[in-house]
Amino acid sequence: MKTFYHSLIMWIPFVLLFSCAAFGIELIEGNKIRTTEYFGLNDLGPALVFIETSIVIILYPISFMPLTFIVSKYVKKPVFKMIIFTLFGGGMGTLVFKIIYDARFIEEFNLRIISPILLFSVAGLLFALVEIAIKRNIKFV
Repeated sequence: MKTFYHSLIMWIPFVLLFSCAAFGIELIEGNKIRTTEYFGLNDLGPALVFIETSIVIILYPISFMPLTFIVSKYVKKPVFKMIIFTLFGGGMGTLVFKIIYDARFIEEFNLRIISPILLFSVAGLLFALVEIAIKRNIKFV
C-alpha cells in the first residue's frame, strides 16, 4: 500500500516536470513552424500550457505510474532508478514529439528530434531524483 501512495504522490512532480519539458519543446522546435496549419505558442498562448498540462495529467496513469510503482517496489539502488527514469523519459520525448509534430512538419521545417529526447530525459532524471528524495524523507511512503 505504501508503494501505491508513493506512486500517487509522484503524480505532482511528474506533471510539473513533464509539462515544463513539453513547453520547452514548443519553445525550441515549435517556434520554427510558420504555417497556419499548426496552432502553437504564437497562436494559443497560455492556453497551450493548459492543454499540455492537461495531457500530461492524463499521461501519468498510463505511462509513469506503473513504472514508478514497479521501480519503487523492486529497484533499490538510486543509480538504477535514475537510469530507468531517464531512459523512459527520453523514449517518451520521442513519442510526444512524433505525436505533436506531423512528419511533414518535421521534414519541412527541419525539426530535430534530439531536443525532446534531451528535455524529457532531463525531466526523467529530475523525476528520479525527486522520487528518491521523497522516498527517503517521507516515512509513510
